[in-house]
Amino acid sequence: MSEKKPTPGVAKQMGKVCPVCGAKTYSHGGIHPQCAVQQADSARAEELKAARKSESNAPKPSSWTKKKCPKCGAEPHVRRKVCDCGHVFF
Repeated sequence: MSEKKPTPGVAKQMGKVCPVCGAKTYSHGGIHPQCAVQQADSARAEELKAARKSESNAPKPSSWTKKKCPKCGAEPHVRRKVCDCGHVFF
């Protein structure tokens, strides 16, 4: 018995390569469907990223250690039961 394996008679074809990820693809258009979606959404993703970045620069609400009094609008500590204006928190 020979240990040598037979060589293929036909050379391997390279096939199509996805322009987004660079991997071999068998799809008809030459691009993976998930890569096509990523490529189509790239402009929208950049807009959303910019919106999130500008939103994060916005002033933040008061911290969790404060609560707003409905009567006078002051922000006493969360453990206070009575505001300076006389409003009783339940």
